[in-house]
Amino acid sequence: MKHSLIQVKGLAWSISKERSALRVLTTLQMYFTFGVVLMLLSLSVSASTLPEYYPDEFPATGTIDRIDIKRGEIGINDSLFKISNNVKVHNLNTEFSTVQTLRARMKIGFLVISINGKPLVSEIWVLPNNYFHNRNTE
Repeated sequence: MKHSLIQVKGLAWSISKERSALRVLTTLQMYFTFGVVLMLLSLSVSASTLPEYYPDEFPATGTIDRIDIKRGEIGINDSLFKISNNVKVHNLNTEFSTVQTLRARMKIGFLVISINGKPLVSEIWVLPNNYFHNRNTE
């Protein structure tokens, strides 16, 4: 009788271990699912969170690599552009700003025009850090 009692206790212990493991796996799965949902929500910012004076879509988007105001140059996504003398800069707090407010690693929407066959950035919209955009300029 003692032998079968030990087996029953061993079986109960084994079942208890499996239940604990199942609880751990279920909890991990729940946290993983929650994490994925949060990540997807944080990757994109809907147009409704941008100011009214921002367009619904940007001609091009990117991240500023560097900016040299004296030379009139801006690096965006590893491409170098000249900046128009009349460039319009918009940021999230004010409709009109200046190129002096632009910094490396800022995400931006921008418009490139062609003057005498050379690309020139004529308008820039500063975007939130969590704004998801395609790294390719158009």
